[in-house]
Parts: sequence; C-alpha cells; structure tokens
Amino acid sequence: MKLIDKTKMKSKKLFFILSFLITGTLIVGLTNCSEKSAETKWELSSPDNNLRIVVESNENRLFYFVEKIKDGKYVTLIEKSPLGIVRKDGDFSSNLAFQSKGDIRIIDEQYQMLTGKQSICTNNALELVLNFTNENQSNMELVLRTYNDGVAFRYLFPENSNETYWVTNEITGFKIPLNGKAWIMPYDEPSEWGPAYEGYYTNAIDIGSPSDNAAGWAFPLLFNTQESWILITEAGIDTSFYGSHIQQQAENGLYNIALPNAGEGLGTGTVEASSKLPWATPWRLIVIGETPATILENNLVYNLSEPCKIKDISWIKPGRVSWSWWSDHTSPIDINKLKQYVDLSKDMTWEYSLVDANWNIMKVGNIEELNKYAKAKGVGLLLWYNSGGPHTSVTEQPRDKMNDRIIRRAEMKKLQEWGIKGVKIDFFQSDKQNVMSLYPQILSDAADFHLLVDFHGCTLPRGWARTYPNLMSMEGVKGAEQYGVDTKFAENASVYSTIEPFTRNAVGSMDYTPVTFSDYSEKTAHTTTNAHELALSVVFESGLQHFADRASAYKSVPDYVQDFLRNVPVTWDETKYIFGKPGEDIVLARKKGNTWYVAGINGEKETKSISFTLSFIKKGNYDISLIMDGSDSKEFKTIQKKISFGDKLNVSMLPKGGFVGLIKEKD
Repeated sequence: MKLIDKTKMKSKKLFFILSFLITGTLIVGLTNCSEKSAETKWELSSPDNNLRIVVESNENRLFYFVEKIKDGKYVTLIEKSPLGIVRKDGDFSSNLAFQSKGDIRIIDEQYQMLTGKQSICTNNALELVLNFTNENQSNMELVLRTYNDGVAFRYLFPENSNETYWVTNEITGFKIPLNGKAWIMPYDEPSEWGPAYEGYYTNAIDIGSPSDNAAGWAFPLLFNTQESWILITEAGIDTSFYGSHIQQQAENGLYNIALPNAGEGLGTGTVEASSKLPWATPWRLIVIGETPATILENNLVYNLSEPCKIKDISWIKPGRVSWSWWSDHTSPIDINKLKQYVDLSKDMTWEYSLVDANWNIMKVGNIEELNKYAKAKGVGLLLWYNSGGPHTSVTEQPRDKMNDRIIRRAEMKKLQEWGIKGVKIDFFQSDKQNVMSLYPQILSDAADFHLLVDFHGCTLPRGWARTYPNLMSMEGVKGAEQYGVDTKFAENASVYSTIEPFTRNAVGSMDYTPVTFSDYSEKTAHTTTNAHELALSVVFESGLQHFADRASAYKSVPDYVQDFLRNVPVTWDETKYIFGKPGEDIVLARKKGNTWYVAGINGEKETKSISFTLSFIKKGNYDISLIMDGSDSKEFKTIQKKISFGDKLNVSMLPKGGFVGLIKEKD
C-alpha cells in the first residue's frame, strides 16, 4: 500500500498553529515540562482552530469538554465529561498528579484505501500527550488528537514491563447537550446469536433516553444538537483490548463506557483486558460537523488506525458477489443449485460467488467439482466458515477451523492451493478480548495466503480495513437476510436504510447484502420499491457487495437495470453527501474514475419530489441515465438527458422509493 508520509515538523507551520492554542493564561508550547506542574487545564485546538478539546483537573480527577467556534463564540458540543481508567493494580481515575506535557505533534499524511468512501485519504491532525501519575506513582498518558472534523483521545501506559496488567473499568463518558435527538442501536444481550450489532436503530429519540436493553447502547452513537451533528465511536483496537459499548442509562445526556457482558461468547473469556506494558487503549472518537455531510464523508476511524501491514496488496480485488443462501438455505449442499449462481456471476460480470454454510457436507456434488466449474467460468469462489471454538454453540459447518492458529493456517493454505479467493467467517458473538483478538489474527493469516475476508455475526468495524486491506466488509447490521424471519424489518426497512449511511456504514464497509427484488415470503414481503432496492447498491458501501436475490429475479428485471448491476462499482474514489436526514431520506453521489453514480432513497410513506444541484461534477457537459420508480413499486422507468455543472436535477420517488443515476462526461 502506497503511503505518502509528511510527518516531519515544519517550524514555520508549527509556530503559526501554536500561536492559536491559548487557553486563559496557558499557551501549549514546544517545551516538555520535566517536573511536576501546577497546571490544571490544558487544551488542543484543531488545525483550522475551529474545534478544541479542553482537559481539566478538578480535585485530582480529570474531565474534558469539546467546543466549536460559531459566529465568533465557543459553543459546547460535549459538556464536562469524566475521564479515567482503572487497572487491577491501580486507579487512574482519581488522585492523579499532573507531571508533564509533550510537544505538539503535527500529523500530515496521505494513504490509500482499497475499500471505503474514497481511495486516497488525508490524515491532518494535531496531537498532544499529557502525563499523569496515580497514588502508586504509576504513569498514565492521556493522548489528545484534534482534526478539523473531530477530536479523539486514548489512554496509554508508557512504562516497560513484562508483567501482565489488567484493565478492569473505564470511567470515560460523553455528555451530550439535551436539546436534540439521537439515533442509536441498543446493544445486544448475550445469546446464542449475539451480540452481533443487529438491532434496530432508534429514530430521533430524545437525547438521554435509556436503552430498552439492560445491556446498553452500541457504538456508533449519532446526535443532532447545538446545530451540529455528532458521531461517537471507537477505533484502533488491536489484540490487547476488548470492544466497549455504552451503559443503559444516560441521565442528563451522559453516556458512559461499558465493558463487555460476562455472558458474551457463552461465558468464555474475561470482561477485562490484559497486556504487558507499554499498552494503549482504543481511541475514543467524536466526529463533529454542521451538516450530516461530515458524518457521512469522514474517514477518522481509519485515520486513527494502524497503517497497512501487508507489503504486497496487488492481489486484493474487491468485487460483486452472487449469493444463493438468501433465497434457498439448502443450496450450499447442492452443486446444481450453486452452479446457477456461478452462471449468474458469469453473466453479470460479477467477480465472485459465495458458497455458504455446510458446503463441506455437500450431498449433491462436492466443493472441488464446483471450484473447477467456477474456474472455467472465470468466477472466483468465496467460502463460508463458522468462527468455531468454545465461544459459539452454532453447529453449522465448517467449524473449529478458524479459532486455532495452527489449524487456521493449515486450512487457509489448502484454500490457497485450491484457488479459493476469500472466506466469510461467521458467529463471533462476543466483544471480549479473547474474541476481539481473533479478528486481526485471522486477517493477518489470511493475507499470508492471499485470501479476502468478510466477517459476519460480528462486531462493529473499528478501522482494521486500513491495517489489513484484505478485510473487504463486515456485517454488524440488520441486513436483508432479515426478510426471511422478521416482519418488523420488512415494514420498516426503508427507514433503517436512511439511518445506516450516517451510523453503521459511516464507520466501515457494511455487508447488508442488498438489492433483493423478490419476496422471501408473503409475511415478510418488501414494502420498499424495486428502485429503492437498486439504489442500495450505491447508497451502501461494501468492498464485497453481495447481491442476495435469486438468479431468476435478476434476470427478470429490464435490460437497463441488469446493465446497471453489471457495471456498478464497489470501490469509490470520492463520496459526496447531497442532502437527507436519517430516518427520512438520503441522496449521495460516489465517483469512480470519471464517472459519477448518484443514488437516493425515500424512507417515508409519502411520494417525494426532490430537487438538487449538480455541484459535485466539474464544469462541462454530461449525459445522465436515470433509473427511477415506475407506476408502481415493482416497476422501473428510465430517462436519459443532457446536464451540465450547476444544473438542477428533479426526481420523484414513490413512498419508500428510490432512484439511481449514472453521470458520464460527453466525448
């Protein structure tokens, strides 16, 4: 992966930036204070000086708040919130003594992403480290980082030790001003299937409302308050930590960190985290913008994650995937059924076909025969695996192949020899450290054998796709497979589809398995239009886009719809928010090469006529091909017209409808 690193300090630029970082009588300067200081307040402003995070020591406890400048005045977006973390051997949440602050570090780099919202990401930030000691004279560093569109912080234990230390609690909270609304998903109670981040997002509830689940709330948290949009999540988790979430109660808008539940993963593993020193916690990330554009377009989760660890990425190929399981759960054990989906991928020029659970006990044919058939068609196979091990009781096969490293590498070596292109690994059911550590370990081993990875029944993305770009996608969403079991989902799918781009899909690739035209059953029939379903191929971003419907369904739509699906990309050079609000509607545009794809969906039950300006294209003349709702929910219609930069585009969407547009510059 090409990395353009510009992190060398530039004295003139640094002096200019530091001249703005003033709080009362304190100027954050270049001198590292080596002796204990009486300072009790510290701040770090963003590179453009429009955001700042302020840390205060009050009665030897740490608090922080976040402000932005609006109309020349500071507006508080995160009110005074607690900081602190507890180890088994010592408390770092009270009786802390400030020791020193480090030099401000300028972060200025660009890096390439193979999946996500854009291909080249820019990481511009300022970083400040504050050092404290607790009553045992043990060190804790609070690392602050500011961006023009957000702030982040983490705890770091900088000492060197081969002993094992345990984090047993975290005091961190996020106090949100109450005058606004929230879109959050309840965290799953431990079960045979959860946690899997497959709950229903609330739609514009009051800030401070408790979760319906005693388990609390899941990341990310989305708020609209103080005329700003705020997204809170975590990033940068490695094998040394658990995945956290939010406690059930949020009195007065204070959302506090919660550790995993003891019952997760069938009770295996500990809820605490352990490591030798030095040891860094995950980043706590707060994305801030005046419009939803900042939430949808930002890449801060990746900015806060480790750079690529794979030297050769030339073999990593995102792509489109046919998938038989959605319409026929028994298909993976019948080669004749599976061949239909290989043929579908061949006809649609999709790169892959996924073979789901129990392919290793195929009753008609075998995987070697199917693989030979797919190779002859030029279609790569992806194979499903149970994550296996004692943390899950799900019996679908193959299982017990991915949780042990020796067994896993032997299995992956076999897959590489067969020419298999990737794996879908399912049923993790825990955010404890023992399971969270599996994710990067699997990704690292899969890279050694040139295998793409798609995680299902899994945790939330936390930036691993930057570190291991063979991670194509993760589920962690109530996706289209719910049409098979959930009438509530079918009735409300259009609303959830307008929330996901600002929440779940805002923090990483999302394997929703979209574009299902046919109904799985009468009880769970679609209430969205076919044009809405087609639009999800652009609205939802995923490095492997699994098109979930029957082969017959894709062959029955008009030729121009098939042609669109034959050519729609899964990787994007740019992503632009055009307009929309979670729970209501969304229109966005994504660019691939010189072509723009624009898509919109209506989450509500009334017809909408919308108009937006084509300000995202360059000056020039273009042809646009629109695919829109027809006279009823199952019909399409298409329109071709000429457009130019700055023109207004008028589109009508049926209730729960949608549209897509393909914009190409004229020769």
